[in-house]
Amino acid sequence: MCRRIAEVRSLLKRLKLLVLSAMTRSGLSALLLNSRWRSNRLLILGYHGFSQDDEHLWNSSLYMPAAVFRSRLSHLRDNGCNVLSLADALRRLYSGTLPERSVVLTIDDGTYDAYRLAFPIIQHFGYPATVYLTTYYCDFQRPVFDVMASYLLWKARGRTTTLPGICPHPIFLDDKGRDSANRLIKLFAQKHGLSGREKDILLTQVAARLELDYEALCRKRMLYIMTHEEARELAQAGFDIQLHTHRHRLSRRRNRMLQEVVENERRITALRESPARHFCYPGGVYLPEFELALAECGIESAVTCWPGFATGRTGPLRLPRLLDSIRFERLEFAGWVSGEASLLPRRKFIAGEGQMVE
Repeated sequence: MCRRIAEVRSLLKRLKLLVLSAMTRSGLSALLLNSRWRSNRLLILGYHGFSQDDEHLWNSSLYMPAAVFRSRLSHLRDNGCNVLSLADALRRLYSGTLPERSVVLTIDDGTYDAYRLAFPIIQHFGYPATVYLTTYYCDFQRPVFDVMASYLLWKARGRTTTLPGICPHPIFLDDKGRDSANRLIKLFAQKHGLSGREKDILLTQVAARLELDYEALCRKRMLYIMTHEEARELAQAGFDIQLHTHRHRLSRRRNRMLQEVVENERRITALRESPARHFCYPGGVYLPEFELALAECGIESAVTCWPGFATGRTGPLRLPRLLDSIRFERLEFAGWVSGEASLLPRRKFIAGEGQMVE
């Protein structure tokens, strides 16, 4: 069944690329890029991590080589796109004064690899960008637990392992086995209420069982969040630091939700000259009741991970955004910049709600 689904998806992608290629050759893409229709729409681009090593081979939906990111920004420049700050773009979107080919750049989480690799590239092009910073790991400078657990298991792919106290039986680390082991590691941490330090000790033990050098990864700051000092440096350089919750989690419980946002805001306000008022839903998880809590906190906008364009009729707390990745061919990325890709059928974004919502 899985193989059949993959074959269908591959066929649909080839058909999509054929359509986009035909539109490009015919000149329709250029017409759409410069049309009034496109001028009334804002494309918000979202990015996550940037590979220091092999992260894009492990998770191609979230990690991108720096060279690919540079080529994306070159495309925006070469096609005369107006890359605006988030606040300016939203003001102009809702006042009906967007310039032609408007684009906003956003980067989620605030990873160290983004600080090291992506922001020098953005500065080279002279573009503004927004960083949606999750703040817990700014203080606790060790790898993000959930992400590193998955990465370690991937690094040991093809092996058979045992994880005493976590997995009762040997597990072969193919795709299915890694998913199972990853789930059991996270359940173990949750069941025992492990602190951040205790989770890091657990990762050390898992890496040892997998015969991986965990401290070597830490010395490279693999899968780290940037420090407050690094985030302040970006803010002083003109980048916009905004809200992404403190622990990268949301809650249906109002008090928990407010606590996550308020704590995140408190720490980010120390980095800025003005209060942070823009938000990104962790993992793209959106529920209508979240809007009430955000409005109570004075949040002016919130981005989702629903691919699409924002218009003057789009609710400011449910803004669509294209999560760019290396899974997009250059032709697909160009199709989104000009607009025709948004008119073609596409798979619905499915958020990781179980990991992000309490």
